[in-house]
Amino acid sequence: MKFFLFLLNIIIALNACNAQMQSLGIPVNSLEYSEFAPTISADGNTLIFESNRGGEGWRLFISIREKGVWTEPKPLDAINKSVKPDDFLGGPCLSYDGNTLFFTTNKEGGIGLMDIWYCKRNSDNSFSAPKNMGRPLNTGGYEGFASVSPDNKYLYFMKDANKSIPEGQRCCKIYVAEKRGAFYVNPQPLPYPVNTGCEGYPRIMADGKTLIFSSYRPGGKGGYDLYESKLQKGKWTTPEPLEFLNTDKDDQLIAVPASGDVIYFASTKSNSKDDIYKVKLPKQFRPEDVLLVQGTILDDETNKPIAATIKINNFKTKERLTEITNDSLTGKYQMYLKEGEKYDVSISAKGHTFHSEIIDTDSLKAYKEVKKNIEIKTLKPQVSFTLNNIFFDFDSSSLNKSSEFELNRVYDMLLVNPGMKVEISAHTDDKGSDEYNNKLSQARAESVVNYLTAKGINKGRMTAKGYGKEKPCVPNDSDENRAKNRRVEFKILKL
Repeated sequence: MKFFLFLLNIIIALNACNAQMQSLGIPVNSLEYSEFAPTISADGNTLIFESNRGGEGWRLFISIREKGVWTEPKPLDAINKSVKPDDFLGGPCLSYDGNTLFFTTNKEGGIGLMDIWYCKRNSDNSFSAPKNMGRPLNTGGYEGFASVSPDNKYLYFMKDANKSIPEGQRCCKIYVAEKRGAFYVNPQPLPYPVNTGCEGYPRIMADGKTLIFSSYRPGGKGGYDLYESKLQKGKWTTPEPLEFLNTDKDDQLIAVPASGDVIYFASTKSNSKDDIYKVKLPKQFRPEDVLLVQGTILDDETNKPIAATIKINNFKTKERLTEITNDSLTGKYQMYLKEGEKYDVSISAKGHTFHSEIIDTDSLKAYKEVKKNIEIKTLKPQVSFTLNNIFFDFDSSSLNKSSEFELNRVYDMLLVNPGMKVEISAHTDDKGSDEYNNKLSQARAESVVNYLTAKGINKGRMTAKGYGKEKPCVPNDSDENRAKNRRVEFKILKL
């Protein structure tokens, strides 16, 4: 009886999932042609997919969701016109920052039987001319269907395993390569239990540790089935089948936005051709919640976008987690921060100061988006900015160890600008006497100068000044504002 009830609950759950399947409808899905292999932007508002509409074979199309409605798909001409009629073109994957589109083709100019290519996004949502990913990612064999991690650090893809399954389809293994500089290097196959011999079509989620892929393995429903594995403490968990989607046909090529609550896929559910559908992703398969911080990095004087580097550190463990860049043309950036952590984040640009802050996701209970435009000041005399991530022990001038990232950023700036002379100033809130605040702020400014001197910066280049409560940056009318007034500033005297 218990087994019967368990089986009945499974059937009810599966039927509920099927009932919730929603076709994206017209204009994404056409009446006559097939739509296949969707990739979705992190915010869920840009969809790129394959279609044979237009009569020129499989080509790539883009649709933008505006006020909840998908626009008429437009062909990605920069890519589509670069291939010949008989060339294969497919497997689109849009990076989480939206700046790069990866795809697979055997077009002229490649290295092997099938290669991974990419295009950069332009400000008008068009894409640049395709470029080959090059060696060592591509070889003389078959490489394709790439998926990039949210920090752009790892690229997952499928590579020929030199055998075939009974149905005669290509049999591959899933590989991962790490980004070094501008290139992805040292491709390595994922270990068992992800790879068993016939795997492909990987999709890494926004948490950077949840992987959905297709596999032909014992226990499946037939053909390739979808599975999910999570990276936990450096090891991949036993893949769990996505029973709510798997069929007796080949189940491949899905897409999940950063919210992690819905999955897009192609199916022949309603007719003999493929259409794109979406369905809620059951909680057991959802990636960990992330905080998406996005915006534009601008020059504070011109208000124009600038190219910048974003460094993200674990505030508690002091580990350097990742380093990413924004889009150099639009200035747009995106950061994906996992729940339950505290991050030291800094943004720097050539010829400019830097911006830093602490971002805490300890209280994050669901996926969240935050928009934050960042203005960075040009390096020139009399320019000053707050060193947000310098901390002192309570009621003391002793630097807290958590200040090291920020102090080292100041050290690097002074090191690469040997003619720079600066004032390091400390400020307090309005609590306490003038004498006490002046003494404490002076001691704190001197602590910063002493740290930099100990690292090799000539003390004659730095002036320590304690202003006490003399120069508040905001009114001292709340605990939050008083915290802002307790700060250390960096002012350029000479460059």
